[in-house]
Amino acid sequence: MVNRQFLVIFLFVTIAFSFFAYQPIDVVIAGPQMTDLEKFEIELKSIEDSTGIKIKYETYSDIETYLIENSNSDVDIAIIPNPQGVTNLGERGIILSIDQIVSRETMESYYSKHLQEITTSNNSNKNYGAFFRLFPNSLIWYSVDKYEEIGSPKFNSYNELLEFTTNYSVENKDLWCLDIESGASTGWIATNWLEDIILNNYGVEIYDQWSKQEILSSEKSILNSINNIGKLVFTENAVYGSNKRIVRKEFRNNYKNLLSEEVDCIFSWGGHYASFYMPENKQFKTDYDFFKFPSPLNSIVGIGDVLTVLNYDEDTKLVFNKLIDESFGEYWMSYTDSSYIPANIKNINYISNPIASKERDLIIKSLKDNSFRYDASELMERKIGADALWVALKNYIDIGRERAYREIEDITEELDSNF
Repeated sequence: MVNRQFLVIFLFVTIAFSFFAYQPIDVVIAGPQMTDLEKFEIELKSIEDSTGIKIKYETYSDIETYLIENSNSDVDIAIIPNPQGVTNLGERGIILSIDQIVSRETMESYYSKHLQEITTSNNSNKNYGAFFRLFPNSLIWYSVDKYEEIGSPKFNSYNELLEFTTNYSVENKDLWCLDIESGASTGWIATNWLEDIILNNYGVEIYDQWSKQEILSSEKSILNSINNIGKLVFTENAVYGSNKRIVRKEFRNNYKNLLSEEVDCIFSWGGHYASFYMPENKQFKTDYDFFKFPSPLNSIVGIGDVLTVLNYDEDTKLVFNKLIDESFGEYWMSYTDSSYIPANIKNINYISNPIASKERDLIIKSLKDNSFRYDASELMERKIGADALWVALKNYIDIGRERAYREIEDITEELDSNF
């Protein structure tokens, strides 16, 4: 009898505890794995505490495919890694227009015109996303000691950089480390170089036409820009290992070699990602630094991810607006190893990481005059931006100066056949 009473009491206490301890999730956010995930989750906890809304973040290796294959998922907000995926999901009816949960005035206040345009479908004329984070591509990284040894030269244009490279280059004194090998994706780094040249030499109008595939790669502006890559990589004694090394050695090698006393190279052309591959025993500003791709303009190319919505309930609406608010990210940005750079042009600058802070300053300048442009290869049809363009630039670099300049029209013709 005693045992039975004990069992009843035990079951009652267990059920009661489970009932009161269980707190259902109100808003599910899904997106990619983040380097700063634990910091992002601290921000979500802060939103929970201020609103009483329970939030859960779920990670997926390919969130776009997951949403397509699981149309009845419980996801309320999704973070999509590129704007093309945003419009794709919107046109499929999987995600909803944000016009119903974010006012037009707020969008105009928070985001540049370009960032709004590239998440807006040309078919429905609806905007399906609000940018969350941005990262710059258009950076020239350098070894501080080696740079100072050559007089810390300043460059106002790519032509000035080319001229300096030509004059400096002598045997066994390679100025550049430019490895781009990346397995099946080899060539994507060279597309970043091409985008920098097009944007800064020809401006946003030509860049936008090219990214929208309204002009071909055989157009003079694009063809000249490809050849401008050649003017760097084919300069004798300018590149460590010559052009033949570029497409055969992994890009991560650049940053070890850049800071090695046994390798002469001083510069490497890359994006925000480079900071993740610098040797752990080296410090930003002390051992390595960067400057923006040289140009008299504020123009910069970058990437980022986008917040999208899958339902319109009040909890989701509140959380979504908290995520894009100008005050979001105080805790996240306060960490010295944080890589979070908000896309909201009005966001309060809490950034403690000196790399992210310098990058943010460049991004903000370009956003304010609407000269920030998203990575064009990510905006193109995938068969071009994530395939044919990579292959074309890889082949161009690999065949060498004489053949590249002679065969450039054949290369662009082959690329254009995919348009």
